Amino acid sequence: MGRIFNIEVASGLLVVLLGAGGLFAIGNLDMGVANDMGPGYLPRLVAWALVGTGAVMTALAAFRDHPPFPDLHWRPTLAISAATAAFGLMIDRLGMVIAVVAMTVIASLASSISRPRETPILAGLLAAGAVLVFIIGLKLAIPIWPR
Repeated sequence: MGRIFNIEVASGLLVVLLGAGGLFAIGNLDMGVANDMGPGYLPRLVAWALVGTGAVMTALAAFRDHPPFPDLHWRPTLAISAATAAFGLMIDRLGMVIAVVAMTVIASLASSISRPRETPILAGLLAAGAVLVFIIGLKLAIPIWPR
């Protein structure tokens, strides 16, 4: 892509996309006026600020010299993405304990220096902590074990 498309341009375009996504998500919420704001007033204002900021970032970065894109490390990217997806898919059906343990084990694959003996201990501690904080402490309606 050369000189114009660099990592800072990509960052600016990402901010523009976030703002555009916000504008799309806001939909037809009533904007109201400054004296009597509707439910869509502030979100629309923030989304347009993101679009404007991203456009300025993109324009400023397009003509500067920047290093090329860094190499993407696939192993941690895939492991962390898979761990997050697994947690989201498991939490309702299998409960907090199994979801946290699975997420921890999958996420441990992200590093080549993770220790197989310590991962189950960490998973158990994280599962116990999640149950204490989210289910017992905050009383969230999340099952602890499979339904």
